[in-house]
Amino acid sequence: MFKRRTLAHVLVFTSFYDQLAWSPIVAWLAVSFGAPEATFWAATAYSAANLFGNVLFGVLADRVDRMAVAGAGLLAMIGTGLAHLLPQSTAGLVGVRALHGLAIAGVAPAAMASVTDGLPRNQRGAAMARMGLVIAIASMLASAASGRLLTSLGAAASVYMLAALVGTVGIFTVVIRRWLEPPPVRKGAEGRGEPAPGRVNMPGMAAAGLVAYALMFLQNVLFSAYPLKGYEIGLTSATVGMTLSAFGLGAVIAFVPPLSRASDRWGRHQPIFVGMALAGAGHLGLAQGTTPLTFAAWLFIYGLGFGLVFPAVSALNADAAGAGRRGVAYGLLSAAFSLGSISGPPVTQALAKLASPFSVAGWLGLATSGFVSLWYYLAVRPAEEAARQSA
Repeated sequence: MFKRRTLAHVLVFTSFYDQLAWSPIVAWLAVSFGAPEATFWAATAYSAANLFGNVLFGVLADRVDRMAVAGAGLLAMIGTGLAHLLPQSTAGLVGVRALHGLAIAGVAPAAMASVTDGLPRNQRGAAMARMGLVIAIASMLASAASGRLLTSLGAAASVYMLAALVGTVGIFTVVIRRWLEPPPVRKGAEGRGEPAPGRVNMPGMAAAGLVAYALMFLQNVLFSAYPLKGYEIGLTSATVGMTLSAFGLGAVIAFVPPLSRASDRWGRHQPIFVGMALAGAGHLGLAQGTTPLTFAAWLFIYGLGFGLVFPAVSALNADAAGAGRRGVAYGLLSAAFSLGSISGPPVTQALAKLASPFSVAGWLGLATSGFVSLWYYLAVRPAEEAARQSA
């Protein structure tokens, strides 16, 4: 039998590689027919369709086989990917990007829900940290390879290669899902204190969604504002890219043991509290930084915070959903991630006269850290004490 967790990692890798690999291709296509502004509208359409699809396919993943949903999405991406070669207008590119965003929307939520099916509560944080490591590797490879492939092979060949990647993984998923190992059977004690099958803990899920929104708000502000700041003070593109690798290093350190098990050992709230504080401090430091060394140091701190928060908030989301409801739980979490990514740059631009983008994001990170602390001491801890007394 093929391991379910291994297939989930392959699915998430493919999904995130595809997302990032399209960025330079879409920009090239927009410029090629004389409409560079189409890049912005295409990104907006992709995100909006993806946001809707996260919820839709998350619900579907609870009603049918999770891997069937992921595999069907990847197969649909063959058509939507190849369709990028057809439009020669802004409207055409925007429409194709929306369809691609919808097709890919169910892959990651279905895979993440599959990983947590039957997994004991005290192992979910480490499992989500491994998922974060897979995402980090996919992001680094896509960022390094996509631009070079576009330059050396051209847009058409790059599109065909991405279609071949998602098609191969999609066909493999549809075929192999019948021979996947079944989810582990949990003992009764392992589910104690969690929602009953088919039910959700809405306050816990809402808290996870709020943290997920803030986390990706900070992330997208970083990726949009940091290159601009670097160019403003005279850094080369190579230097900007090199210093950004410090963010990846910090995140990877948090994604591997012993930090990967932090939320399983000390509870979800502590890594989220510390991680959001570090992420907020990293942004505030970037607002004041002026040299590559200081930028790298603050980016490392931010990356470490990000790496602590992602697995903890993903595990918190699983804790808040009973068996049979984790598809929709991860669909909603992915939607919160998407909403944070979409809103970060425009919100900071609207507040540009009051504060820098890094300052806005930094204070949001610190405020989220404070919220998590209050939420734990006012809601979670009293509930845990009441459960212990009644046991």
